[in-house]
Amino acid sequence: MIAAYLVLTLGTAIEIFSLTWLGTQISVLNTISLIMFTLLLGVINGRSYGEEWYDKMQWHLKSGTLPSDEVLNGAVMNVGSKLLLTPGLVTDVLGFLIIFPKTRFIAKSIALSLFKRKMSRREQWFFFPN
Repeated sequence: MIAAYLVLTLGTAIEIFSLTWLGTQISVLNTISLIMFTLLLGVINGRSYGEEWYDKMQWHLKSGTLPSDEVLNGAVMNVGSKLLLTPGLVTDVLGFLIIFPKTRFIAKSIALSLFKRKMSRREQWFFFPN
């Protein structure tokens, strides 16, 4: 529990520092405009890749089958859109890395290894129980 608070505190400090640094480099107005632009991209992308992809991952986990590439792609793109919705420079960079097809394979391999680990432990939930 303490580790979660530490990660959240450290992550928030890094995001505030990076936004402050970016504001001094390109001006505060441009930084706010960039945050709003990535928010808009996150909303548009999030409408295409909604929560149904998590439900499909959940179904595959309960049935004991590996998800298809399409299901992995949709779940990872949903995570990327949520990262773009979060204001911050680091989360936006991670969101863009997930959304771009050339670098998406990294997030898909991480999601697949997480999925395989949960299958080997016979866990029933991919994220949290409903």
